[in-house]
Amino acid sequence: MRPVGALLPSNNAAGAMFSTAYLWPLPMRSLWLLLLLLCMGGRAQDRILLMNGQTIQGRVLGQSTLEIRYQVPKGARLIERSEPTESVFSVTDSLGHERVWYFMDTVFGNDYSVDQMRWIIKGEQDARDGYRPLWPMIGGFVFGAGTVVALDLEVMSLLLPPIYAGVMALPRVHVTRGSIRDPLMEGDPYYATGYASAGRTKRVLRTLYSTLAGVAVGLAVRQLVINPNLDP
Repeated sequence: MRPVGALLPSNNAAGAMFSTAYLWPLPMRSLWLLLLLLCMGGRAQDRILLMNGQTIQGRVLGQSTLEIRYQVPKGARLIERSEPTESVFSVTDSLGHERVWYFMDTVFGNDYSVDQMRWIIKGEQDARDGYRPLWPMIGGFVFGAGTVVALDLEVMSLLLPPIYAGVMALPRVHVTRGSIRDPLMEGDPYYATGYASAGRTKRVLRTLYSTLAGVAVGLAVRQLVINPNLDP
C-alpha cells in the first residue's frame, strides 16, 4: 500500500511541503492558525483622523467627549498621549470600525455635514502630500537673491521673506497634477476647499524658506564677490 505522502511526485518540493502540512493533525493546524491571527493582530493599529487631515497610528486606550487617549511606540517602549476630541474627526479601530466624533453644529462653528467635512479632510490630505508650489518657490528665491544684490540690502533683507510669503497667501491654489488620489473628488467644492486651505499654508511656508535661502545667497554674493571688487 502506497503511503499517503506519495500521492505527490517526490521531485515536487512545494507539493511535498503542502502535503506534509495538510497531513498535520487538526490541533496542530489550529495552533498555527491561532499564532498567525495573533501576529496579524499585533501589527494592526487603531487610526485617529484629525480635523486637519493628519492621522495618528497607535493603540487607543479610551475615548470620551473630552479627549482621546492612545499609546504610540517610542523606541523600545510605549508612551501615552492624548488629543482633545474637538480636534478629532473619527477613530477607526484595528478591525476597521469607525467612530465619528465630528458633528454638525453651527453654534460651535461646525458648519459642514459629516460627509462634507470628510471631503474637506481628503482635500487637506492630498494637498499636504502632493501639492508642489514649485514656481512660487523659485520666484521667492529669485526675489530674495536679486533684491539683496540689486539694492545692497543687509539688515533690511530680513523683511523680504515674510513680505513675499505674505503675498503668496493671496493667489488661488492650483492642484498639482497627479496629487488627487480619488478621481471622484475632482471638481467637488468641499474637496477643493480643503485642498486650497492646506495648499495655501504649504505654499506660504515653502516660499518663506525659499526666499530666506535666496536672501542668504544674495548676501554671500554681495559680500564675497561684488563688494570686494568695487572701486574704493
